[in-house]
Amino acid sequence: MEDWKQVVAANLAEQRKARHLTQAQLAEQLHYSDKAVSKWERGESLPDLAVMKQLADFYGILIDDLLLTPEQREARMHAPEPAEEPDAPPQKEAGTGSARHNHLIIAGMAALLVWLIASMIFVVLDTAVPELRYGPFLFLYALPVTAVVCLVFNSIWFNPRRNYLIISVLLWSVIGALFLTLYRYRIWKLFLIGIPAQLIIILWSRLRPSRKDRGGQ
Repeated sequence: MEDWKQVVAANLAEQRKARHLTQAQLAEQLHYSDKAVSKWERGESLPDLAVMKQLADFYGILIDDLLLTPEQREARMHAPEPAEEPDAPPQKEAGTGSARHNHLIIAGMAALLVWLIASMIFVVLDTAVPELRYGPFLFLYALPVTAVVCLVFNSIWFNPRRNYLIISVLLWSVIGALFLTLYRYRIWKLFLIGIPAQLIIILWSRLRPSRKDRGGQ
């Protein structure tokens, strides 16, 4: 401890003298008494950490410079600097773009699969029972089934706010398919069912999540 005090005392005196200051002038700058400065430089007492920081800032050095011997400071000055590692290239957020791309592809494939199945059933029925009049109506019902598939994938992977639009497409495609299937009966009143149902969907889309649903935010 005594050696350490003497090292700090010598460094304080050296830094003051290098700037051609008297102990009284330094004490005035630091708002301390010249007696305190004298004790520091004689090694009779050590300034506390806050005062050491104030002294280091005043001299424009680091606190470490007040704690090292001249030999240690010299060795530190001539020590080789550690080699800088090359900056790593910025990495993109893993999987974000590719995952969304894959989700879109999978959803598209699922939607096309509906039409593939409808086409296969149509070809088989048209070949086996050519007199069947309702074969083409398979494609009418492929549209609402496609809407159901899109609704499922959109709920899982995409923006649920689009569900209201998909449900609207599902509603009117079902009504349209039923109307065309029963076209000879001219059941126009089917479309009246769609009007209040569509209004319900619109009002549903205007609902706001409660504070509890938003996690209490």
